[in-house]
Amino acid sequence: MDNLEQFIVEQCAAPLTAARQFQLLFKLFDWLEEYAELPAVHVPLSIQYGKIMRTIPFGKKMAIVYEVEEDIVYVHRIMPQSLIIF
Repeated sequence: MDNLEQFIVEQCAAPLTAARQFQLLFKLFDWLEEYAELPAVHVPLSIQYGKIMRTIPFGKKMAIVYEVEEDIVYVHRIMPQSLIIF
């Protein structure tokens, strides 16, 4: 995550906007710590990954794809919502 933050600040054309998105991402991770099992299972992604996958919106156009195994949340991808088939 430190490398990602460094890349955002140094390489992005809008570092302040990117830094805000990074902070929003960490708030979402805190939310997932408590409520990870609330979003519904995403069946097409579950078939693709072979695991029970869930998605949650991030920002205006992105989504976080993750799974919950016992008490651990595994984030697999952060990707554009437009690439997720419902």
